[in-house]
Amino acid sequence: MASDPPPGCCFCGGDQLVLTHRELFHPMKKDHGPFVVYRCLSCGSGLTLPPPTADSLTRLYQSFHSGLPELHREITSDDPQTALYRSCVRRIERLAGLRRDDRFTWIDVGAGGGEFSREMAQAFPNSSGTAVDLHSRPALLKALPQVQWLQCNLNEDGFAERLGIQADAVLAISVWEHVLKPDQFVRGLIRLTKNPGSLYLLCPNYGSWARRLMGAYWPYFTPGEHLFMPTLEGARACLKRQWIAAGHAAPQARISAKPVMLPYTLRYVLRRFGVDFAGRLIPPALHVPLPAGALEAALSTGQSVRSS
Repeated sequence: MASDPPPGCCFCGGDQLVLTHRELFHPMKKDHGPFVVYRCLSCGSGLTLPPPTADSLTRLYQSFHSGLPELHREITSDDPQTALYRSCVRRIERLAGLRRDDRFTWIDVGAGGGEFSREMAQAFPNSSGTAVDLHSRPALLKALPQVQWLQCNLNEDGFAERLGIQADAVLAISVWEHVLKPDQFVRGLIRLTKNPGSLYLLCPNYGSWARRLMGAYWPYFTPGEHLFMPTLEGARACLKRQWIAAGHAAPQARISAKPVMLPYTLRYVLRRFGVDFAGRLIPPALHVPLPAGALEAALSTGQSVRSS
């Protein structure tokens, strides 16, 4: 398995990969593995090759609660990461040129427990949203009729066509690193995005200093769950390649990727690293912007997604 990786990088298409980790297992589900991780020599992205089977990945997520491992869901139940999702809303607001009272449509792809969809609905009360994930509608969204819920397996080929919808803004927050075919996933997101429209992704940055310094202790390094993680170069290359693969001309879209600092609560960070006692002593309202090693990637066409 380690000596015969697939020939190309799913982000940039580079054909030279170097093995960096072997015999890895999921930290919270010890029977999920072993996995081997490679790094693309062209763009630096991290790749799990071969990735888990679709069945084993389904079993992993079925053991989760609304998209998160039980430990993480337990931590966030009394320490919701509201500031993180609101920071994403503000970034999308700037990217798409949105105002609070604008009427537009959006899709939250890989919506998990519905936290980000709720923030979008509250930030833009005249908008109409669709939240998409593998499981049934979470309780958090039951009081929000302006947000419809669609169940879909994002790892299936043609998921975008099966959804049968398009929106002015398509959003994937902490999803890209989970899918089995990151290039085809992005192509699907592009097909869900109206023209003019905006596509926004947030994911771990494999080229970050946080990842380089912390190595296997990097919080986003989760074997068998975070499968493919781009660098800035890999993210830009993938968006450009898949924009063209979706049948568009290259110059028509503005493509960007940049590192971002995310506002986590210090309480959450300590508990996430296992210092539970110290974490509980810190007020959950204390947010700290951390260089945890994340990036945002965006593709936009036209001046704005606003409509009257």
